[in-house]
Amino acid sequence: MDQIELSAVVRDVKGKKVKRLRAQGFIPGILYGKHLEEPVCLMIPEKQLLKALLSTDGGRGVLFTLNIGDGEKRKEYAILQDIQYHPYKLDVLHVDWHGINLEEEIETTIPIIIKGEAAGIKVGGILEVVLEEIGIRCLPINLPPHIEVDISNLNIGQSIHVRDLKLPEGVTLITHEDEVIVTVVAPKVGEEAPAAAEEVTQPQEEVSE
Repeated sequence: MDQIELSAVVRDVKGKKVKRLRAQGFIPGILYGKHLEEPVCLMIPEKQLLKALLSTDGGRGVLFTLNIGDGEKRKEYAILQDIQYHPYKLDVLHVDWHGINLEEEIETTIPIIIKGEAAGIKVGGILEVVLEEIGIRCLPINLPPHIEVDISNLNIGQSIHVRDLKLPEGVTLITHEDEVIVTVVAPKVGEEAPAAAEEVTQPQEEVSE
């Protein structure tokens, strides 16, 4: 599993005033957890957070250690619960953290990574990816960053289901085992017919001698 440490500071600034934090190079966030008396408002150095997101699959499947300095320094272990992005600049605006106990199982989702080129594609089939992530339950120490699916032997008309996945020891599926992850379908007959029909021969203009 991937583990990343981040610096964090408890913040008093809330509401519209958090814009000042972003201008100073911090990303506001909130840490939730059943072991906490109440949610903790934090701010994370933007450079640290962006580096963590870019070096992983957007922070999914990662156990974060938040080194919180708020007078009495402490560590909190957390996974990303939600990230709010700017609608068109793609800047990170806010992060929700889910605080966890290392000795208790957690439920989360991890991305599915497709590997190889399906045999069915080589003979004209079309690859359809139905599921991009799966839900799992495990101890934080057993949290895999992702799960790989090899589609090399997948022919037209065949599918890979959740039940076909090989999970690491200590990891239990939450997603229903009958759900389809990826499939190869045959191209529809006559898909290109409309395009061909548009090719109409224009009558030649008569040239007067």
